[in-house]
Order: sequence, then structure tokens, then C-alpha cells
Amino acid sequence: MAVDWEADQTPDPIVLPPGSAVRVSFLKLKEGVGEDAKNEIYGVIKGIKESFGGIQQITSGENFSARAKGFSIASIAVFKSVKEMEEADSNEELVNLQKQKVKDYLDGVVVVDYVVPSLSSSSL
Repeated sequence: MAVDWEADQTPDPIVLPPGSAVRVSFLKLKEGVGEDAKNEIYGVIKGIKESFGGIQQITSGENFSARAKGFSIASIAVFKSVKEMEEADSNEELVNLQKQKVKDYLDGVVVVDYVVPSLSSSSL
């Protein structure tokens, strides 16, 4: 699967500092979901940064690749570290509230978390 999107306009380009935690989410919309629903989904994604204090940067966009297996929206959230990502996840009530806002529009979700490796002295 591949997802290509033009990121929404953010003040700064996405930066992945060493040791940061990154969450990439891929959303597959139900058939027939219209532009109003897509706009609502984008609004929820953008609002996540204000709701979860540990997110340093977030971006989302619509897929323009035919290789995405139907996943038409993607987002990247960058956290300072795994600790901040885990703290965001620990607020289950807030996490579930965000999911409830868009669940009726979604046919599937894939979420991938990873940590940007720290620079070691041997790699310098």
C-alpha cells in the first residue's frame, strides 16, 4: 500500500527530530461519503493537536495515488517522544470522543507508530 498526499498548509514543514514518536494514520472512507463528511474528518484531525497537548506537528491530506487500496485520507502526528504519545493514548475518554466523531464515515483505519532513531556517535 502507498498513500501520497499534498499536506495541508502548516506554518512549518514536518520535521522528525531524532527520538520523536510518529503516528501515521490511514483512513478508508465508506462508499458515498461526500465532501461535507471529508471536511468534518479534516476538522477533527486538525483539532486533535489542541486536544492532545503532546503533539508538536500534525498534517493530513487526501490521497492522490491509485496504490492506496482505498485508503483515501492520511495524517501524520509528530510527538516529542514515546512518552508524550503514550500520555495522549492514556486519555481514553478523549480518544474515544474523537473516534466517535468520525466513525460513521469510516470503513477502515490503519495506524502505524514508530520512533525516529536517535543519532549515535558512530553515525556522525
